Amino acid sequence: MARWWRERLDPEKHRDHFSSGRWTTPDRPADRLIPAWAYFIEVCGFRFEFLSLSQMRECLRYYEQKVFPSSRQPVFAPESGEWLHWYERLPLYLREEPKRQKVVTALSRALDAFASEAD
Repeated sequence: MARWWRERLDPEKHRDHFSSGRWTTPDRPADRLIPAWAYFIEVCGFRFEFLSLSQMRECLRYYEQKVFPSSRQPVFAPESGEWLHWYERLPLYLREEPKRQKVVTALSRALDAFASEAD
């Protein structure tokens, strides 16, 4: 059973796993009156953390693929040495077909729920 929720964005507590660096701290929102959110989805014993719905959509597009792309893409960040793409840091067991389907279902439902809250 998957579950999802959102919390107010706290740069001290939440991390941006999709950035070019490794687990960077998100920027504080420019306008503090407009709430910024961190979104969480827990499925198959793993907790996804997103800082925007666009990150969640990107993750959903990735898991909708039955055959995953090669991870052998050269990337180099001089300040931290070689680093991994966000999808290369995910546990491999989530790529197994039954779990992949659960992840897709959970991401789709959570995205629909969060999008309806934003409207």
